[in-house]
Amino acid sequence: MIKEKISKETFKYIEGKVYNIHSYLHEIDMMRYEILHGTGVDVDSPQPGRNSVRAITDEVERKAFDLVEHKKLKRYEQLTSAILKVYDSLIEEKQELIKLYYWKRPGELTWDGVSKELNIGRRTAIRWRKAFIYEIAKELGER
Repeated sequence: MIKEKISKETFKYIEGKVYNIHSYLHEIDMMRYEILHGTGVDVDSPQPGRNSVRAITDEVERKAFDLVEHKKLKRYEQLTSAILKVYDSLIEEKQELIKLYYWKRPGELTWDGVSKELNIGRRTAIRWRKAFIYEIAKELGER
């Protein structure tokens, strides 16, 4: 049973990220590609010319630095990693619920429809979803 609570805003935020995980995975691939192939990505790396920053002249070193230090890339990787880690830890029935509700038919089925599709009670389906989101929040340090 869930002992700790998270705010409604945090719950909705995480749930929104779960809905869009495939977009985030695609974005991660695109950012990595842009960094590695120099297609003009806006990288959060230090700018040469500042007194306190040494300019990176080696191309490989610069790309490695950009991959490690890119803020948006790091945030997306942390988020998708947490979602997939929790998802992978679920039993098959719970994974099917997550796939059906969030990824295969998002917004198409109500909780009654999902529970009917999976042959479980509506309340059980909602409880599984809540536990899934709470575990992601825990993984992200939100609770």
